[in-house]
Amino acid sequence: MSDPDESQSHWADAQAAWSPEVRRLLVDWCDRADATSKTHYAMADKFSFQNKALGIPVVVLTTLVGTSVFATLQETVNTTVRIIVGFAIALAAVLASLQTFLGLGERTEKNRAAAESWSAIRREITEILALHPAHPETHGDPKKYLDKLRARIDEVAAESPEMPSKVWGNTYEPTADKKDENKPGDRRTGR
Repeated sequence: MSDPDESQSHWADAQAAWSPEVRRLLVDWCDRADATSKTHYAMADKFSFQNKALGIPVVVLTTLVGTSVFATLQETVNTTVRIIVGFAIALAAVLASLQTFLGLGERTEKNRAAAESWSAIRREITEILALHPAHPETHGDPKKYLDKLRARIDEVAAESPEMPSKVWGNTYEPTADKKDENKPGDRRTGR
């Protein structure tokens, strides 16, 4: 049977170790993870829209050109129609090439995956803040938890596509009391 004084001492040590500074750091990391997730979702939506904006005309143009070519196989075609069909073929080829070159589908998926990873980090931090110090599994050394969490954040940041500064700046703005604490970091990766 454990000694009640020893158990109470362990509880007090755990509460002291998770200081207000540790909680503020976790809140800041949670805010950054949230902003980074939102930024990656916004970029994924943008790339998805651009992908469709290039892809739909390609499908429509190639369908029309294919149909018109088959329709004109049996008859002589006016020069104007040939020029229009030729232009449509060239435009479809340019749009398809742009779509491939820009890799918008791939960029969409990379940003969605990054957004999900950052959301998972945000949810974990939110949970630890909600449970501690009442939850027994969080009564450990905060340094161990912070080191493990920082390693995950660094790993996700390294795997995440870069974000434009303008989009990141619109999503993450530290509150007035955090501005002094948050010296310039890499605003494009959320670190």
